[in-house]
Amino acid sequence: MTFSYEDTRDSEHLRLLTPAIDAFISRSQNPLATASTCPRQTVFFFAGGLATQLLRATEKFRAGVTKPQTFDYEVVWVTEEGLHSGTPRNLKMHRDASGVFRDKGDRIIVASGVIYAPLYDGFIAWCASNSLDLFVFDWDWRRRLEDTVTFFVRKFLPFFKTRVLAAGLPDPLAKFSLIGHSFGGMIVNLILRGNDPIVANLARAITVATPFYGYAGQVHRWFEGDSLVNGPNNIFKEDFMEVVASLPALYTLHYLDEATYRESTTQSGLALDPDVPLASYPSMDATIVTLRADPYNPKTNGSLVRYPAMTGFDLAELDYARLQAQQLVAPMAANLAAKFYNIRGVSTESDQQTPTSNTSGNITWNWVPTSFDSPDPSPIVDGAQVPGDDTQPAWSARLATNAPARCITVKANDISHMVIMNNARTLDALASILCAPGAAMSPPVPPQPQPASDEDLVAFMRWLHTQPRRKTPGPRFDDPALRDLVPLEFREKLPAITLRIVMDLMKRPGPPGLSGPAGGAPGTRPSGPKRGRPKKPAWKPTARKPAAKRRRRRAR
Repeated sequence: MTFSYEDTRDSEHLRLLTPAIDAFISRSQNPLATASTCPRQTVFFFAGGLATQLLRATEKFRAGVTKPQTFDYEVVWVTEEGLHSGTPRNLKMHRDASGVFRDKGDRIIVASGVIYAPLYDGFIAWCASNSLDLFVFDWDWRRRLEDTVTFFVRKFLPFFKTRVLAAGLPDPLAKFSLIGHSFGGMIVNLILRGNDPIVANLARAITVATPFYGYAGQVHRWFEGDSLVNGPNNIFKEDFMEVVASLPALYTLHYLDEATYRESTTQSGLALDPDVPLASYPSMDATIVTLRADPYNPKTNGSLVRYPAMTGFDLAELDYARLQAQQLVAPMAANLAAKFYNIRGVSTESDQQTPTSNTSGNITWNWVPTSFDSPDPSPIVDGAQVPGDDTQPAWSARLATNAPARCITVKANDISHMVIMNNARTLDALASILCAPGAAMSPPVPPQPQPASDEDLVAFMRWLHTQPRRKTPGPRFDDPALRDLVPLEFREKLPAITLRIVMDLMKRPGPPGLSGPAGGAPGTRPSGPKRGRPKKPAWKPTARKPAAKRRRRRAR
């Protein structure tokens, strides 16, 4: 028997998760003393997608090996050095001859930790104070969502349960809940819908700030890359646009397709939202005001198209993602819906009640020629801002067909998407779902830094782009060693600058002036010839139903 690329990646993922399982066991054996009367249970947490750190093997996978391979790893997503040196270009994926997604250079990438620990430290402390045995499940936000779900249900949970029982602890799956932040909530959604026997004792499935119906940020990336990752003078922009086009999970983050919008219960649920109704379709043509620009069903206009043809954008994967997105928002069976809760955030005025419009809630979309390339202006323009958490519009962050009693809107003037899990009102909402009234304790949440200003972020990135590239990987964002590497003018501001970087990576766009030491103009790149014909994909899949709808997966 030889180990396939998928087998090896999964084996490595389990190996890297094992220390976290052992830490879970240790905490469970020595729980904190608390006055909380919340019923004890296991909680699995899925962090927001781009918030999860990704590691890349330092050596290439070898085919035909009869024993599992193990590797050393280095951080590929993301460090401050990576933003400067173009390391995120190594996130690119490709298909082998059988259609299996592999990593660039066949150097396996696995998830491990979060990119900046303060994003969730308040939430983690709250769980420990309320008899909630928390396990943070690291997941690869590039891969198809169903692949993450299958690994979690079929491989991780049995492995986790066996190891915990072997330590003499009670069955950790006798009662447990799932919580997902942002993109992580889509994983929770699919696990619940799959209803596998191993999750029979699932008590609650909770999403927080999850884009059920998409958000504006992703469609920009197809045409713009990301201003924080594109490098000095956009030197990596072309490459990063190709990276984004190669990552299948990102295709599920578009605004909803027309068929879903027209479905009567969904449309009425969105239009009659008591807090933030959706008045019209959120993706419209830039010139014909009545023409909807359905991101999942792109049309043509003569020789003009909706998506870039020269970056490897995969129309077949888009169609696959359409089916996945429709599955994620379909009405649930009553027995599953009773477990499903959606928490969304709305930023307010200082009265903690009056919503502010601080979140992109719709776009206009122009046509592009098939020769569209990285120097060309983006066809995407954000429309009027709407209430939300500065990244996810509130209208998109709940399942419209879910019962109103299971949809909770948290309002506060300090709501912010990337740190919403630490917000006191979010923790109160979680307590109302997981604990009896008055049972939960609320330990002090560490003060959250205010994100850096545009000026401070631009100044930092301009300094960063002047630095020589290091041969060794730079420290993590939350590594104290990073402070010693930056000039004095940034040291005290570093937490605020880091938070701003993490926020902007998720919500897009960053402020003007990030493209180079002189603040090079958006859309510029080093001189050179334009690319030639569009690349032909090595393997073109046929659109089919997501595996969560199929009875069996393909045998490996």
